[in-house]
Amino acid sequence: MKINFKKPEDIYKVGNVIKAYDNTLFLVVEIINGGGYALVNLTDNTVSKAYETLGILGETFSNEDDTLVEAEINVL
Repeated sequence: MKINFKKPEDIYKVGNVIKAYDNTLFLVVEIINGGGYALVNLTDNTVSKAYETLGILGETFSNEDDTLVEAEINVL
């Protein structure tokens, strides 16, 4: 058996959905006009502060219990 553990820098990428330790779901987004990257909280529809790089975003929010979720987002 081979188990691959993803590091925070591997899962904090634009378009990824992450499940946090408290079961909250976040979508990693790029902010085009203002620049930078943020997390959209899919549970309560809030947006985090923008960070200059994905690395800084990941360092700020990552937790060892974060899980990359295979999600399909449908916009109606």
